[in-house]
Amino acid sequence: MNKIIKIILFLLTVNVYSEDSLKWNFKYSGYVDLKTIKLPSGGKIINLFNNGTWEDSLGNFGKGYCYGIVESNKNKDDFFQYYCELSDQDSDKIFTKGSRKSEDAQAGVGKQKIIDGTGKWEKLIGATCIYGVKYVDEVLFASQKCKFPGE
Repeated sequence: MNKIIKIILFLLTVNVYSEDSLKWNFKYSGYVDLKTIKLPSGGKIINLFNNGTWEDSLGNFGKGYCYGIVESNKNKDDFFQYYCELSDQDSDKIFTKGSRKSEDAQAGVGKQKIIDGTGKWEKLIGATCIYGVKYVDEVLFASQKCKFPGE
């Protein structure tokens, strides 16, 4: 009986993590530290660092950090580009690259791609995610949904 339960659990786990059936939602919250260079033309170059925690729709959770840059001109056409390293409860890691263009630096929608991973996350390399982000002072809240290769 114990062997049958282990087989059923294994099959359910394989199905949950298969690329064909996985619907993955992800939430991240953290604190942002900004360093700004002001340009004479009215634009800005902003170096950003954030440190936070995350959880997903599969019951995983962990911590992470991101480094990035924001290019802003006097017309407030901001371009964000960043890279993140996220560790889960099993010490497996996800590495992402994201970007967004926005007239509102405090909120927006962008794309993020999983560029590398270890353990259970290796099979998600190449996944493209759409995310929304909202800042409240130095705190950010982000939520994303992903599309996996082959879907």
